[in-house]
Amino acid sequence: MVLARVRRTIVERGLIPSGARVLCACSGGPDSAALLYALSQLGRELGFELEAASVDHGLRPDAARDVACAGRQAATLGVPFHGLRVEVGEGASLQAHAREARYTALLRLASERGASRVAVGHTRDDQAETVLARLLRGSGLQGLAAIDPCRADGVVRPLIDCERGEVHALARAHFTEIAEDPSNLDPRFERVRIRAHVMPALLAENPRLTEHLAALADEARDYRVPLEFTALAALSDASVDARSVRISVLADRPLLVRHEALSAWLTREGVVPVSRSHVAELDHALRVRRGHVWLSLRFQARVDAAGDLLSLASSQARAKTEP
Repeated sequence: MVLARVRRTIVERGLIPSGARVLCACSGGPDSAALLYALSQLGRELGFELEAASVDHGLRPDAARDVACAGRQAATLGVPFHGLRVEVGEGASLQAHAREARYTALLRLASERGASRVAVGHTRDDQAETVLARLLRGSGLQGLAAIDPCRADGVVRPLIDCERGEVHALARAHFTEIAEDPSNLDPRFERVRIRAHVMPALLAENPRLTEHLAALADEARDYRVPLEFTALAALSDASVDARSVRISVLADRPLLVRHEALSAWLTREGVVPVSRSHVAELDHALRVRRGHVWLSLRFQARVDAAGDLLSLASSQARAKTEP
């Protein structure tokens, strides 16, 4: 069942072209173990080559053991394996820093190995949980697109249409050793709380919730493509320079286009995360042609005295120049 679904996902979503080399990211856990097995079985049929890699973030004493476990899983299948070690920067979100370091290392290795795709093991359950997390943060349409099955940088998710339970069953049917990440049970992490408490309560109301949320992500992504194209064109027309946009150009555009253009503008200039409320405040300032919006400790936006320009400025830089 899982193999058939992965085959269909790869073909219908266009994840892996024939003749490609794929680097499978492996943690030793059940998701990536099932992914590694599925890709090893489908490679000859779909015409791609397969290698595997595992990343030690240096955050847990047993991380090296998990990398070794992933290496043994790859050896069982005769898949070439690479062990990687990264340094994770300090910051408020340790998981975000670890994820960034992991993808950077995997994409670098993929480039070195001539692999045009990096496969990771997100399932349909991960997609549904991500949609819920975005809803809880007040995300707009772009956020509801959640996990992209095929990123522009070559990261693909062949398990994105598979249920987690079936994926884990496949892994345990083919590997005697499966690594377990203790962070998957740590309630300090939002994803763990959503998985342990929010999803079970909602699934009790509708057992098909996971399927519906995953479908919502696909639909949001489909709507996002033409919307982004239109919004980026509007932003290009409105841009006076990197930090300023002409209000008259954006003011008469449809609401969704204005919001998407403003969101793209903030993202481009490094205002992250971009919240729905910030975009709404900016849009209001744009429509009434006056106002001042604090976006973060680092950024603010202000309409000029003439009501012609909406400009972005560094809050820190402004604080230093004010008396």
